[in-house]
Amino acid sequence: MAYDPFDDEFFKRMRRMMRDLDREFKRMENKFKIDFREFERRPGVTGFKVEIRDFGKGKPEVKVTPLGKRPMRIAPFKAPAEIPVERPKPPKVERKEIKPVTRMLETNCGKIERLDEIVLTMQVPGVKKEDVEVRQLGNALEIIARKTSGEAYFGAFELPPDAAPSDREVELKGKMLIISIPRRRRPRMKS
Repeated sequence: MAYDPFDDEFFKRMRRMMRDLDREFKRMENKFKIDFREFERRPGVTGFKVEIRDFGKGKPEVKVTPLGKRPMRIAPFKAPAEIPVERPKPPKVERKEIKPVTRMLETNCGKIERLDEIVLTMQVPGVKKEDVEVRQLGNALEIIARKTSGEAYFGAFELPPDAAPSDREVELKGKMLIISIPRRRRPRMKS
């Protein structure tokens, strides 16, 4: 006798549960006088009805029936020809040429948190102040300091929530890059 995977007790219980579910829906339909097929006819409602049952062939089968109609596609509005449509010009953005990075260099980074400010430091020998790029990504700062040779130093710092990175001050003292970020004032608690 060949093994029949659908002869398993699990599938028998599933078939019983599906029959009970069908009976419950029929009971609700009769009790509340609801025709569940009306949900299929409502425009814009789409979906599928999945049935797992024996359709008279001696083994369970899966039947998938689409429900409802697909929503109608609404054509975009076209302006009449006599009304000129003015489109605003995009603002001019100055793009400075970005030099490609040929190699990333190791550097020492530091972060000092004081009551009124956060000080970020990076050793960047051979870098000019105009070649330092500071980017804000959420609650973090990325610093890229490029050398003229194409090499670059990189540092990333996470900032506390009370920091104001838009008010930062960047200065270069010798080989040391120093970025000062003020903190927003906290209201003092009266005791």
